[in-house]
Amino acid sequence: MVWGRKVKSGPQRQLILDLGTGTVKAVIVFVEDNEIHVTGRAYAKYPPKSMQGGVIIDLNGVAEACRLAIEAASVQADYQPQSVIFGVSGQLVESVTTTVHYDRAHPDQALDASELKNIIYKIQQRSVERLKTMLREKFTDAHPDVELIHAAVADMQFDGYAVNNPVGFQGKRLTLTIFNAYIPLIYASMLQGLARQLNLQLVSIAAEPYGISKLLVKSDNSKDYNGIFIDIGHTTTDVLVVRSGNVEGMQNFSLGGQLFTRSIQKALKTTPDRSEKIKIEHGSGKLNKKSADKISETLMPSAHIWLSGVALALKEFSDLKTLPSRIYLTGGSASLPELRRVLLTKEWAQDLPFASRPYPEVVPADDVDNIIDEVGLTWNPQDLPSLGLTKLLLDFSPTEDMVTDMLQNIVRSMKGLG
Repeated sequence: MVWGRKVKSGPQRQLILDLGTGTVKAVIVFVEDNEIHVTGRAYAKYPPKSMQGGVIIDLNGVAEACRLAIEAASVQADYQPQSVIFGVSGQLVESVTTTVHYDRAHPDQALDASELKNIIYKIQQRSVERLKTMLREKFTDAHPDVELIHAAVADMQFDGYAVNNPVGFQGKRLTLTIFNAYIPLIYASMLQGLARQLNLQLVSIAAEPYGISKLLVKSDNSKDYNGIFIDIGHTTTDVLVVRSGNVEGMQNFSLGGQLFTRSIQKALKTTPDRSEKIKIEHGSGKLNKKSADKISETLMPSAHIWLSGVALALKEFSDLKTLPSRIYLTGGSASLPELRRVLLTKEWAQDLPFASRPYPEVVPADDVDNIIDEVGLTWNPQDLPSLGLTKLLLDFSPTEDMVTDMLQNIVRSMKGLG
């Protein structure tokens, strides 16, 4: 990250609203030379009972919180946004990672664009069928209609060798892995209604976990990192497996930072706001040793409960032969030392296919490249998911990325789920 540069003019700016489970975060940015320039940022808490697990319950209450955050960010940026990109939590996202091994009839002939297009189309059709099966298993009654919000090529191999563009290569087996993310169609309609209430044009809906996976993409667009990203929201936790910078899958469970706040509230018999403040101070190392020891003792049972959720989520990735050993923590409770402490224990990981003993760390804001702070803001772990969403505005692909362009064209041509 580059801090402290101050400018007031620049290219067209964009508002991103990160609809977290407890707080909405408004970030105003513009893109120049494939870098994100942050010109404004603000938060606002939702009114009670207006949001539940990332799902809007009271549209008017959520809209009011969004207005407060937008107004504060707009004053800071000296700019009134006209459009919005919504970031939604992982609890709303159904993801499907589909791998197809395609054995070519004529391996001695070079693969051409039409053959590749046919393969990608078949993968997308298979993805839709897999999603339908998942939804039938998940819902006992009629499953919800869904809308595709993201599609990306996760891996390409020709006869076992990784390639960026297989067109022109000879070979027998082409292996393609494509990651797709969907949200319920009714929720997409609800977000359109929210944009109308805010008098903003809806540009797109982004899966917040996918943005998190881009946090560590470097300035040279290299994506050679592997890891498990764990984002601890207010009421939910998202777990992503990322390999070579691409999402291989995501899961979530309904335990978040609120679990630890309530543990402190119960132990100290104080208010929710005071408990939240103590939790943040503890995570930041601002408490004296006696107080920190007491809070740590209070939080350890909750940390073990949360850890069981992480283990169950990772067991859902049964199709993966190995799991990356690096664990990256983000979100408002990521700095709690108890989370690293339980993640460093051996027992929870014994039945999981880790390549080596897992090692957790909080993603430092300074490690996020391609971001230029124009207004001298303070960045904490809770800001990282929003920063990840801003990085989705960047072009992470080569200028001539035929495969990605082909995938996007096929996605646009496939209307609905059939």
